[in-house]
Amino acid sequence: MSDLAVLGVDVGTTSAKAAAIDLDGRILAEGNVRTRWDVGPGGETDIDADVLADDVIGLLAKVASECGSTVVGIGITGMAETGVIVDAHGRPRHKAFAWFDQRGAEELQALPQQMRDEFSGVTGLALKAECSLSKVLWLRSQGFEIGADDVWLNAQEYIGFRLTSVMATEPSLASRTAFWDQSGEPWSAALDLLGATGNFIPPFVNAGTSLGPVTGAVPSALLAAAVTVTGHDHVVGAVGSGAVAANQLFNSCGTADVLVRAVPWELSVDERARLVAGGLSTGRHVLPGRVAVLGATRFGLVLERVLAMLGVDDRDERARLVDAWQPDSSADSVVTVSEPAGWINEVTVSLHDRCGPEQVVAAAIDYGLVSMRSPVATLESVTGPAGLVTAGGGWAQIDGVLRAKASLLAGLERSSVVEPGVRGAAAFAGIAAGHGDHQLTRDLAGQMQATTTRENL
Repeated sequence: MSDLAVLGVDVGTTSAKAAAIDLDGRILAEGNVRTRWDVGPGGETDIDADVLADDVIGLLAKVASECGSTVVGIGITGMAETGVIVDAHGRPRHKAFAWFDQRGAEELQALPQQMRDEFSGVTGLALKAECSLSKVLWLRSQGFEIGADDVWLNAQEYIGFRLTSVMATEPSLASRTAFWDQSGEPWSAALDLLGATGNFIPPFVNAGTSLGPVTGAVPSALLAAAVTVTGHDHVVGAVGSGAVAANQLFNSCGTADVLVRAVPWELSVDERARLVAGGLSTGRHVLPGRVAVLGATRFGLVLERVLAMLGVDDRDERARLVDAWQPDSSADSVVTVSEPAGWINEVTVSLHDRCGPEQVVAAAIDYGLVSMRSPVATLESVTGPAGLVTAGGGWAQIDGVLRAKASLLAGLERSSVVEPGVRGAAAFAGIAAGHGDHQLTRDLAGQMQATTTRENL
């Protein structure tokens, strides 16, 4: 049994997954806990930040106590855009909104014209309600006022704060807020509009850099471990799968289905504009000197909603229905699955005749493939075609999903890492704890030192 271990946790939309991994890369213990969202009558979705943090810390403690080794590091990754404003003492001032919650969409569209014109070029994001700015604009419309000492923490950063009492932000997460521009500075126009000061964005701390040791009233199995916030789960998943070369495309197959490409050059304004217009976004990667280009679809979310509608929660039954997919499974058009325009957190199922669950699921998969085609084409027009394509995450473990996506993504292979986000977070934890020369962390440490340019690809 190994003497030392690191913990990686991926705080996802559906659940938080965690594992204790020794420095040779062996999984010693693992577990998960469901993300306990509160859902309103109109689909509004949020969560008490302390409920989320308590659940994740409890999960980490459970896995640590079961692994039989001394935990020296904790790496935290997870969903972007979900976060909370805290006061000077670190107390949350509101509930944390789900990334897909659409509150603030109207306020975002009502931004001054100059901000609207500059938005994508400055932030690398589309002018849509998924960004954190949208939620804070909605809070402001409800009479919420930001204090001079208030700070924005993304969900993983709040969990890191709860463990260490240190407030910091990780660049790939900051990239998803729309509070920060591509130059690496807070977007002053956004902060001015919110009435926020420069203190609103805490200091940047990169993935793999320790916030400090776990202290305070936490389970003893976690005490003294170095904590690092490792960034956006889809990008960390690419790292955990080893899919970070310039010619590699990673498909993170979770509730949010995301295409991830690590670009080792600074994108031009024109390239950013083309990518955003084509349904993608850009921001900081978790590795130094790289830009992350992401193309998000709702493949996983739509499939999840359709299976829930059918009352199918059992994993084996879900796999059976998904595996029944064939290229012509829903060609008879007895059922269609779609979403209203604008990503408004709805899924529409239209039945045109009698059909079985297999046909409904097949229609959901077909819709997911249609939604992926345009982002793939735009991505390749800017970055060139990928030489290697890897899929990881929960949905990638189901053969039918992999087979369907392979019809669109030539050469698609399943990652050998079942939970790449967890493994990537654990590897960063090893580096934060000062163990960068072990098998788990050696490749990542090398990637963090590597320099690549557009010219020598």
